[in-house]
Amino acid sequence: MRDQVALHRYLQRHTEPGLPVYSFTRPHWQRVLVIPAYREAPALLEQLARVPPGAGSTLVILVLNRPDSDSDPLANADLRDAVAQSGLPQATRDSVSVYCLNPTTDLYLYDLEMLSGPTAQSQGVGLARKTGCDLALHWKQAGGIGGEWLYSTDADAILPQDFFAQLDDALPGAVAAVFPFRHMPGADKACNTATALYELRLHHYVLGLEYARSPYAFHTLGSALAIRFGAYAHAHGFPKRAGAEDFYLLNKLAKLGPVAHLQGRCIELQSRRSTRVPFGTGPAVAAIMAAENPHDTALFYHPQCFEALAAVLAILPALAENPGQDIDSLMRELGEVEKRGQTPISAVTRQKATAALTGLGIAAALDHCRRQANSSAQFSRQFHQWFDGFRTLKFIHALRDGGLPLCSLAELDDVEPSLWPSTREADLGSDPDYSDPNSSKVEALRQAVRDHWHWR
Repeated sequence: MRDQVALHRYLQRHTEPGLPVYSFTRPHWQRVLVIPAYREAPALLEQLARVPPGAGSTLVILVLNRPDSDSDPLANADLRDAVAQSGLPQATRDSVSVYCLNPTTDLYLYDLEMLSGPTAQSQGVGLARKTGCDLALHWKQAGGIGGEWLYSTDADAILPQDFFAQLDDALPGAVAAVFPFRHMPGADKACNTATALYELRLHHYVLGLEYARSPYAFHTLGSALAIRFGAYAHAHGFPKRAGAEDFYLLNKLAKLGPVAHLQGRCIELQSRRSTRVPFGTGPAVAAIMAAENPHDTALFYHPQCFEALAAVLAILPALAENPGQDIDSLMRELGEVEKRGQTPISAVTRQKATAALTGLGIAAALDHCRRQANSSAQFSRQFHQWFDGFRTLKFIHALRDGGLPLCSLAELDDVEPSLWPSTREADLGSDPDYSDPNSSKVEALRQAVRDHWHWR
């Protein structure tokens, strides 16, 4: 009932205007997959035709968009023309005209650029994702979509055959799920190296959050995401941002319920140069490529940042029960008993952590948590509502700026705690890139991380 109310309110107050709304006599699709597309090649159609089957049929909503920072009106012309001239069979589902990609998959092209003009640069891919998802919510509410999950991916993603089946093992009550992923090498070796390092950076951050037992320990990639319709409405959808729209939406979703970390075969993402967004994978890869020696670039948060985070989260029960005791003292006591088998946090790191929390307004937050909570469990929930994924990142950044600098991959070997899973002999194949010991190490770590999370 709560989800239905949220859906109704969202559709009334928060969806993008002008979306085509239909009435459906039955559910034509079991699930819906939303993909933003900007400056994509016509070959995308062949890729979409290989969307894996699942129980029932799939609707792919492809949202063509162009930011106003790109003055070329033909940016999407090749893909637009390819769809129109594809010769794909067309069908009508009630009054909706779709292209039939394969026997179980329909394509609906929503040309946001042609209908509304270029997108404001500041809204970028976030608006494209939101538009596609809002359209899916309308059609879900109108009876055309039968399932409970809304899938989000990107045009450069190749989905594995077990993609839809992976959700069968999602946590009970999960509001969202993050799929396994890996970046695949292409012809540009420099880009391959930079992308692999950037992927390790993403993994290292999530491993650090896992080490600290943060409830926000999951990847935030719009190309590897599924969301329950009701939760999407509760969270008011993708924010209209040119980047990090996936991070901010998942940050809201994690406050509503568990975010499942799925297992199985990886979504394969292309290693490619990209300027589609102002920050995120493309610009980060470009910055790594510009370095004199990418393998020596300081990319990784200092592991002691996560040691400090672990200490803060471990003292939550004591913070609830001892309102008069300061954070530094509680962390010192935790270190003295070496709780959870961790190396005792140093006095210097404790001081940095306390200063970072003070800068974030911890005192007022703790007062609020105590007023709202009648138990230690309620206090912890209230605290994590405040100390969310965004503030966790700000905490890590404050520690970085306060004297725990970023590390290169090699420097991580000499710093405790070690966050990497143990490595094994990776199957490096015959790729000449891996004749370089640095590349071999990167690939071995990527394999170890996949093993750790049961990704294949």
